[in-house]
Amino acid sequence: MNESDERQGPLAPAAVITGATQGIGRALADEFAKGGHTLLLVARDEAKLAKTGREVSAAHHVKVHHVACDLSTAESCDRVEDALRRNGLYCESLVNNAAIMRAGFFQDQDRETLLKLVDLNVRAAVDLTRRFLPDMLARGRGGVLNVASLEGFMPVPYQATYAATKGLMIAWSRALAWEVYGSGVRICVVTPGPIATDLHAKAGAEHSRYVVYLPLMTPEQMAEAAYRRFMRGNWVIIEGWLNRLIAFVVRFVPGIMLIPAIGWFFRVRDADGNLQQPKPLKKPEDASRRPTSKA
Repeated sequence: MNESDERQGPLAPAAVITGATQGIGRALADEFAKGGHTLLLVARDEAKLAKTGREVSAAHHVKVHHVACDLSTAESCDRVEDALRRNGLYCESLVNNAAIMRAGFFQDQDRETLLKLVDLNVRAAVDLTRRFLPDMLARGRGGVLNVASLEGFMPVPYQATYAATKGLMIAWSRALAWEVYGSGVRICVVTPGPIATDLHAKAGAEHSRYVVYLPLMTPEQMAEAAYRRFMRGNWVIIEGWLNRLIAFVVRFVPGIMLIPAIGWFFRVRDADGNLQQPKPLKKPEDASRRPTSKA
């Protein structure tokens, strides 16, 4: 049977996992594979995807497909949809995990990187969910697992944009969960606290007090709890007693107290604990002093 013949047959269900080569995404790939799901893994690095696919398939004896693309670009969501179709699959479960983090003073952060962060953390998740949710509802089964962060429950100085994208993911997921209630489709959001991955180092926050003082959960611990509670249909997944306490308490602390406290934990520091200072700002050129062109 050739590839075109296979495409004409019945489609098989698959779990689509973004950001699947490291951290929570990689651990979630193992959890879904343990559950017997065929996988479509999505990330940017083709070599890492192929390696991850081989490891997961060998360990759990399931079919694992992959597609390499940068989901911060609009056309990459088309590639995910094409990869499903090409492999004779449909999206039964969608895991929106791909994300990037940046830490430091907002005005010091690269504008293009900030826009990419918003596109990847939010736009890609909205786009993929809109593509696959209608068919889930038509079938009356399946679900979307959005990976947010404990930071989404609060304003976070020095990670302001990242935390805001995760806050949107929490509010959006809870609203969608109500919209699809009773349909047989699950919409869940998991809100990890600090996880022992290189996400913090890549963001420039590896010496921030929240990384130093708060307990770090392993990706495997977080993924096991997320998968188990996703299958149960929990709307909001908060794992760990301290994380639950933080998510509860921040709702009642006045902003005048909360924001400075959060800022102390998240202020970027060097290896010796010294505070990062904002870069000197260039004084904008006075328009009145610009040379005028002569006709």
